Amino acid sequence: MKFEDLLLEIGGFGRFQILILFILCLPRINLPMHFLLHNFLAATPSHHCAIPHQEAFLNLTVEEVLLISIPREPDGTFRSCEMFSQPQFHLLLNSSLQPENDSIIQPCQHGWVYDHSQFTSTISTQWDLVCEQRGLNQATATFFFIGVTMGAVVFGYLSDRFDPFQAVPPGLQFHSENFTNL
Repeated sequence: MKFEDLLLEIGGFGRFQILILFILCLPRINLPMHFLLHNFLAATPSHHCAIPHQEAFLNLTVEEVLLISIPREPDGTFRSCEMFSQPQFHLLLNSSLQPENDSIIQPCQHGWVYDHSQFTSTISTQWDLVCEQRGLNQATATFFFIGVTMGAVVFGYLSDRFDPFQAVPPGLQFHSENFTNL
């Protein structure tokens, strides 16, 4: 006997089957939000090196301080991960000049300044996962999906081995304990 024949024999796909399907799908509605959340939590806003002793340049605008402190890309934007070791005041006279000596360029030494116009806080800005640490930012999604996979395997086994109503509460308690300690 085929499944379709059996379904017709018991009365077809009726209200009860629709209710069961709805009850099974309801908890899964928020699942895509969890999987897409990383795109927003790990976003890296535009940034540049923090400039030490910026208050010493009171007579300069913010744009001028950036001009003498941070090298530019060929398109004119400021580099995100490099700064000049010493202020390049000659660039104030002609901003199209570029230093001939790359030895005066160094990686950021004093942290970064982030653009908070789009995101107030992300894991990139909280933990400075930019420049050399960029790989760790990308790895956070991998860690999340490893946790999802391990949780599916472990709690799938526990639900098969024991009654699901006995396996779920310890999992919820473990989850709650981990997040109340933050």
